[in-house]
Amino acid sequence: MAMKLTDRRIRMIGFLLFAFALLFFCSAALAEKPAAEADIQVQYETQKPEIDKELEAIAKQKEHPCIYITTLNGQAVLSKEEYVPAMIDVFNCPEEYRLTAPGGIRVRGNSTAEQGDEKPYRIKFEKKQNMLGLHDGRAYKSWVLLRSYWHLVPDYMGFNLAKEIFEGKYYCSDCIYVNLYLNGKSLGIYVLCEQNQAAKGRIDVKEPKEGEEQENIGFVLEIDNYDNGDHPGFWVGTMPKVTDIAGETRSIKCRKYSIKSDIRSDAQKAFIRKYMQSVFTILYAAAAEDKPMMLDEEYNAVSAEGVYDTALEAINAVMDLDSLANMVILEELVQNYDVGEGSFYMAVDFSEESIYPKLTFLAPWDLSWGYTEDPTQNYYASTFQTIAEGFDRSNGWFVLAMKIDGFRGIVRQKWHSLMESGVLQETVDRVMNECENLASDLGEDVWKLENARKIGEYVLKRIEWLNSQWQ
Repeated sequence: MAMKLTDRRIRMIGFLLFAFALLFFCSAALAEKPAAEADIQVQYETQKPEIDKELEAIAKQKEHPCIYITTLNGQAVLSKEEYVPAMIDVFNCPEEYRLTAPGGIRVRGNSTAEQGDEKPYRIKFEKKQNMLGLHDGRAYKSWVLLRSYWHLVPDYMGFNLAKEIFEGKYYCSDCIYVNLYLNGKSLGIYVLCEQNQAAKGRIDVKEPKEGEEQENIGFVLEIDNYDNGDHPGFWVGTMPKVTDIAGETRSIKCRKYSIKSDIRSDAQKAFIRKYMQSVFTILYAAAAEDKPMMLDEEYNAVSAEGVYDTALEAINAVMDLDSLANMVILEELVQNYDVGEGSFYMAVDFSEESIYPKLTFLAPWDLSWGYTEDPTQNYYASTFQTIAEGFDRSNGWFVLAMKIDGFRGIVRQKWHSLMESGVLQETVDRVMNECENLASDLGEDVWKLENARKIGEYVLKRIEWLNSQWQ
């Protein structure tokens, strides 16, 4: 009997030692976390019974995936610079996609962030996470929630069209509709999509490590006349007057380019500015003068007489023309009003492992300002834009490239392939069916479906008109 009591005591002592060790380990791990992350997790655990009940109630009401964001102390999300600590729940989805993870949330965007109470948001997790199986299940820290507006479908339609046009060769955000909740308040239907960023599997360029100042790195660039200095940037200068394919004669306006990947020195910034100005000069010479130019060893634009037989060969040496043709087709389909003013991305990489040895156009973004012109007449992205309120939003890359017979041939060839496959019409039909399936989740916002239907009809009419031109 005495021996049995001793065994029990030994087991009890062992259990207590294990419990104390576990408590010490958990306390130490929590102490190592940033204060805000630790605080939001403590708060979440306290609120978890109530949150679980709310998630269960929401799941009974909604058919599509839901994202429920709980901020530290219920803070409002108002800043475009500072992340509010938060816990992010993803639920009402297949079990393998369910997620509860700490991170932060802030407002994102420019004009879209200033309009109304419905804001676009950027989520940044503490650790890389996949969301709802997007992008073949790849995990990233940064994700974006775009508002669906009164017409529900503009960004979603654009992303889906781009994925088919790009055929997996160039990066484009994946996306899915979700019901969004912030601190218990329903914000309606949002589009969950990816952050356009330098990252493996997204825009995969080589970024320099701390202290690396060499120029043979990768660059992600955006025409970004809205940038307020958050990113290093530069201007590519005005070009002389040129006549577009519609007969309008105008000079090519100067544009601001933001560098959206890491750089470590002013020399790297000066290098990419010189490169971009030289490539744009080569394109201008080809389009306006039918003159071949090339880059010398110092990345200056110099004559290529005797090196290239045609101007098309010259620009093909420095630009990925297939990627530019893809973007022309997409922008002509959606008739994006902001086509030359912002959210126009490109990449180039000078490292040995580069997958962008030429200037490559990719990552379409912010297509919510489209679908408003007459879809049954006139080129749009390919020509100078109507100047409104003093702004010329023309895209010089498109205007110049479309003047070149050989490039227009690349566009037509790509278009023929798309028409033969029927993939554009099929994409419009699929997207519109997905919108119709949102009816029950939209609730009082079900009126948005009528506006979404108009955009679907718009794109189908635009396909028909472009086919009459490119066939």
